[in-house]
Amino acid sequence: INLKGNKLNDKRLLKLVDQCRTKQVLDYVRQHCPRCSTDTNVSANAKGKKGKKGKKDQIEQHIQDTVEQLRHKLHVIHVTDDVPLVSLDETVKVVRPHIVCCIISNVSFSTDTFKKFIQLQTKLHDSVCEKRIAATIATHDLASFVPGNLIYTAYPPNEVKIIPLGRCKQVTGLELFSNLQKEAENLRKEKKRNVYSGIHKYLHLLEGKPVYPCLMNGDRVISLPPITNSDCTKISEKTKNIFVEVTSASGQGVCRQVLNVLLQETLLLGIGTAEPVSDGAILQSSFHRLSVQQVKVVDTEGNLKVVYPSRTDLVFEDKSITVVRE
Repeated sequence: INLKGNKLNDKRLLKLVDQCRTKQVLDYVRQHCPRCSTDTNVSANAKGKKGKKGKKDQIEQHIQDTVEQLRHKLHVIHVTDDVPLVSLDETVKVVRPHIVCCIISNVSFSTDTFKKFIQLQTKLHDSVCEKRIAATIATHDLASFVPGNLIYTAYPPNEVKIIPLGRCKQVTGLELFSNLQKEAENLRKEKKRNVYSGIHKYLHLLEGKPVYPCLMNGDRVISLPPITNSDCTKISEKTKNIFVEVTSASGQGVCRQVLNVLLQETLLLGIGTAEPVSDGAILQSSFHRLSVQQVKVVDTEGNLKVVYPSRTDLVFEDKSITVVRE
């Protein structure tokens, strides 16, 4: 038995544990820890094998409940009729054909965790997304959406219109690309660098494309992957429900992999709303809770292309995480 590392109030017991005196530890526990109380009114039948088995089952259930509280919990909510569908248009298949989405529900940001969530996306873009070559992550405040389903489609650069993130003026995709190219060149000369930085280093991913992929909510473009989101749907510290999209030119599996990592890391950030335990109190611990709602992607005829997260998603090697599915 290795009991080291446990926070023990009993100094004598702590000393025995630190000295690795297993026999003395067991003797000390036997002498000083109270036994479980027993019901003196238990009937004769309860004292038999059946009673012992029932008591054993209760103990095992209690242990299981305790273990569940000592794990991070990712709760998957099954898709419902009020969740917007994403319709995959044929025109986008020539440029960036894959999209997978989900909704992170009931989040609660602090200034610090919001900053870390933004940094997390940047980190994943450079790592698992392979500098946005393999995939691109976009996050939106679900409360800013107009009612109705979404369409993932593509338009010629001069027909796409978007209010880019951090800006207030609507521009076409062609204007945005041209403006960012000029900004990139000016910054490169000003800082005397040979490479681009920030959003400018991703411009080559759209260069020369006949059409630009875009995600539309109603009649407005809310995302122009792999470059930018719309300022109209940007998330903030007040955001409660986050619509997440991951797009890729490589494959649907890449999108799933990126979302798996994003949700795992987001769970560990601790932005999920605390949940009540059996006695009604709010569970406050270093173990976090997060809810994610499924989103369907369908083709133009309504045939299902993908639903995420499915039962084959969110399978983690980290045993401190429990995935609960409805």
